[in-house]
Amino acid sequence: MLGLRQKLNLAFGGMLAILIVVSTLSSLLLTRYSSTLERIFRENYDSVVFAQTMKDALTAMDGTMRDTLAEIAPDEGSTAAAALAQRFEDNLAKEKRNITLPGEGELAADLEQAWRRYLKSYTSLAANTAPAADRRVIYKQELRPASQEVLHLCQRIVDLNLGTILSADGKVRESSMFARRAMVVLPVVGVFLALLLTTLIGRSIVRPLTALNQSTREIERGNLDLVVTVASRDELGQLAESFNSMASKLREFRRTDRAKLFRVQRTTQLALNSFPDAVAVIGLDGKVELSNDMAQNRFGLSPGVDLSTSAVKGLWQLFQQVFTTMQAFHPKGYETALQVFDGSQELFYLPQAVPILQEERTLVGVTLVLADVTELRRLDEMKSGLISVVSHELKTPLTSIRMATHLLLEERVGTLAPKQSELLIAARDDAERLNDIIERLLDMGRIESGRALMDLTPAAPQHLVNDALQGVATAYRDHGVALTSEVDPEAPLVLADPSRIRHVFSNLLDNALKYTASGGTVSVTAKATAHGVEFAVQDSGRGIPDDQQRLIFQRFYRAPDQGGVRGAGLGLAIAREIVEAHGGKLEVESRLGLGSRFFFSLNSGEPGPAAASAGASHG
Repeated sequence: MLGLRQKLNLAFGGMLAILIVVSTLSSLLLTRYSSTLERIFRENYDSVVFAQTMKDALTAMDGTMRDTLAEIAPDEGSTAAAALAQRFEDNLAKEKRNITLPGEGELAADLEQAWRRYLKSYTSLAANTAPAADRRVIYKQELRPASQEVLHLCQRIVDLNLGTILSADGKVRESSMFARRAMVVLPVVGVFLALLLTTLIGRSIVRPLTALNQSTREIERGNLDLVVTVASRDELGQLAESFNSMASKLREFRRTDRAKLFRVQRTTQLALNSFPDAVAVIGLDGKVELSNDMAQNRFGLSPGVDLSTSAVKGLWQLFQQVFTTMQAFHPKGYETALQVFDGSQELFYLPQAVPILQEERTLVGVTLVLADVTELRRLDEMKSGLISVVSHELKTPLTSIRMATHLLLEERVGTLAPKQSELLIAARDDAERLNDIIERLLDMGRIESGRALMDLTPAAPQHLVNDALQGVATAYRDHGVALTSEVDPEAPLVLADPSRIRHVFSNLLDNALKYTASGGTVSVTAKATAHGVEFAVQDSGRGIPDDQQRLIFQRFYRAPDQGGVRGAGLGLAIAREIVEAHGGKLEVESRLGLGSRFFFSLNSGEPGPAAASAGASHG
């Protein structure tokens, strides 16, 4: 290995060699450049001479033709014109061989074509035996313009070459002489300075750098008690002082950080142990880095354990999902709960995973939280069971009440007074409303428990939309609300249970009619997406406030200030349950005064990835 001194010597020595070579080559190139410029100037000058000679020949030919037309020297005109034409041809050929400037070739080509046209007109006029007056007319109309064109092109060649000569001659000669002198002086000065710098820098850099290098190796070994001797006040001396200051700070940090790190670790562990939920921090290698007592005792997630070997199913897949997408996973419901057995006791834990990201959005780990929802799940099951039992128990007497009110209103058991009819009509309406609530509760319970299985079959979006519109068309006409539909002709078949989807559309269209005033519009659309079809119901009604949009899908929720609109608050909840059972999600977009848009997607029912995923979801 070469030392720093040898490297500096090699660098400066190489620089000297390169400088000498470059200087020599530069001198040679300048000499060659000078001769090249002289040749270029000569070529430009020759082009000027050629063009000027052609102008003179053409002018003479033109004068000969004028003399002939004026019958001054008719016998000598043809002989003189032939000689002048030959002179023009010779100089044109020389110019074509002396093309040196951009655009000069195109000018020479244009000149040759113009000359040929002129020569043709000249020959034709010379051979013409018409009266002199007629021939002079031909001269003015044809030959004279042709000669002017040739003269113009010749002058352009002259201007092009003269411009190059005049603009470059003095500057190039002056620069060439100056550069030649500089190339003699600079190598000498460069050689002297390089030798001087090599000697001085080699001594002033190598020694301090050697000392700093040794000190750095000591710090690498953990020795922070060294001090570098400051021998100068230059940059290397300042570097040595900074190095000593850094070593002093590191010693102080080492003393304080160990205690601080221990306190942080201990506090973090105590805080995690105080959580009722199981918490574990997973590193990028899939191993547990930190966990509380619940995670260790219940799930065996002790520090150092590889999550892929965990006996709890689903944790490794959850970690991989968050690791790949860098998006937090939040459970949607109890169906994602993990089942764990503690002896004979069955426990349920709801998993949640959150990525740990740095400021630059780089993943450094994943936090797993397993919340004990055993009691909440049991309460939910009890609530669902209670609703189902109560609904069934209420259904039989309610049926009798409905039948009785119908019989009384039909006056099969006697004539009713107006006040009696009014009371019975109110009782009948409330009984029907209560019966609708019970049916909805039972339907929701069946969907949640899985008893109301979806009969998914390929269905055409146009058929689903038409089926939905037929059921509400009369009501819309009666209320004076325009109902339109638009189905994408490219939309594929979708996997759907037509009767259930009809219920979804019915609920959305009924709500749209309730909250849209007469003269308003409601539109139903269906457009193709990447994985299926998106259906939407949009109205021009009053809209939904932002703070209520996340609540309207909850059971029994009824927005305040509904203007007398009645309902149990179950329609949208059931509609969302049905859509989610199809593998989709029902959502809403709304602004006050601008209407609302409810939309959901169904998976494609045609062969392909979308259909396969939908089938898997259904199963």
